[in-house]
Amino acid sequence: MNRAKITVEPNQLSFKVERTFNAPRDKVFLAMTEKDKLERWWVGPGYTTRVEHLDAREGGLWRFIQTGDGWEHGFHGYFHMVSPEMIIQTFEYDGLDERGHVTLQKIELMDIGDGKTKLISTSVFLSAEDRDGMIHSGMEEGLQYSYSKLDEILMQDTCQEE
Repeated sequence: MNRAKITVEPNQLSFKVERTFNAPRDKVFLAMTEKDKLERWWVGPGYTTRVEHLDAREGGLWRFIQTGDGWEHGFHGYFHMVSPEMIIQTFEYDGLDERGHVTLQKIELMDIGDGKTKLISTSVFLSAEDRDGMIHSGMEEGLQYSYSKLDEILMQDTCQEE
């Protein structure tokens, strides 16, 4: 199974995620910027995601709602750059009462040949506490699950084209 590699360096305000997908970059990019595809893979064990708003362009807003057994969580942010090579966006969790827990994410999509794409996502936090809170929130389990669902969607889309 292809798993994401998560790198957390001591004394840094960021972490990095690396993952290879067996799909061309344009397919991975579309899966990350189209509502119907996002709702199918941005999920986790026991929960689903509803894309409430998605305007994948510079200055555009996004907002997703995750629901599970009796709970609901919202996430939102703004796109600063959107291209098939790179997405730069903010990420905020609605559940925090205090403002100022914004994460800046840079998602690089690299064509590595043979119809494969390498994703490198760097998330920068305002404090080590925010970074560590994200890491200890179950983020890794959800990320691994979501990316395996993304693999399935990319494979289905490729098979439908053939």
